Amino acid sequence: MNVVMEIPVEYATSEPALPGLKWRPVTVADLSTLAGLAAASYRTDGGIAFLNEPENLRWRYFRDAPGAGIGAFDGDGHLVACTTVHVEREAETARARIAGQVHPEWRHRGIGTYLLGWSIGQARELFAAGPPGTRQLAIATETLTAAAGRLYRAHGFAPIMEELVMRRDLRRPLPECPLPEGVTLATWQPDLAGRFYQAYHASFRDRPGFPGWSAEQWIAWTADDNLRPEWSLLAQAAGEPLGFVTAGVEHVDSFIMQVGVIPEQRRRGLASALLVEAMRRMRADGETATELTVNLNNPGAIQAYLKLGFVEKGRRARYQRILA
Repeated sequence: MNVVMEIPVEYATSEPALPGLKWRPVTVADLSTLAGLAAASYRTDGGIAFLNEPENLRWRYFRDAPGAGIGAFDGDGHLVACTTVHVEREAETARARIAGQVHPEWRHRGIGTYLLGWSIGQARELFAAGPPGTRQLAIATETLTAAAGRLYRAHGFAPIMEELVMRRDLRRPLPECPLPEGVTLATWQPDLAGRFYQAYHASFRDRPGFPGWSAEQWIAWTADDNLRPEWSLLAQAAGEPLGFVTAGVEHVDSFIMQVGVIPEQRRRGLASALLVEAMRRMRADGETATELTVNLNNPGAIQAYLKLGFVEKGRRARYQRILA
């Protein structure tokens, strides 16, 4: 969904006058203190821990593209707020990617509003330096708060993706979720990757935002170094794929990448059976918890995960706005 909107918002032209803060440009040299800021936000807001690792922060905040960044530092040199904006061009579209956050102890003082206005202004300058075309603003947040969501909407941004991050303590008892009669399981193997893809495609092609990846694209994305084949299961009957779960390890955390069931086999308990068996295998391998993400527009899946003992750990989102 694209939003074309010019809202008469008054942007602050100078940094908020808050005692004890020093404002200056931020660069990749500030990555370590940015990691500290991200960790503080994660402790308060939740989310996915491994996305705050330095390599992921580098990719989100210091992309290899024209851009700028600004940050506020306290008296001890700790970064307490920052934003960066980078413009990437594809065909006739220029996309400004904005990433930013404010330390929980420094919120509700106008810093977030200033940073967003600063980013939009920088994006305009970067757009002006290139050829004409569609100008898109994109915000990616891994620790969405209610206040941040209101701020983005007030500045004309619309959500194009909102997900819950959910976590399950594997030390707690797992429910009994037997497979439907006649269904068997197979673990991930290269010669079964095509069948996993068939299950994935049939399970998700009716979902909003389905990317339409080819088998080669999806298999390459799935079968990376993080995949754990013994936790990734294909449900079959009479040789036909009915559903699947893929799981792996991101840094030190076990993570359920995807779980899906083809439409004809839904409401038979198959997804729950797949998840419970995957979690049983994780626990047998010494894992104490696992996480997954689920789109807010999928309430049925959210309720199923809650019944299996998952709890909300945070929210993440993507917002977009088109500049006229």
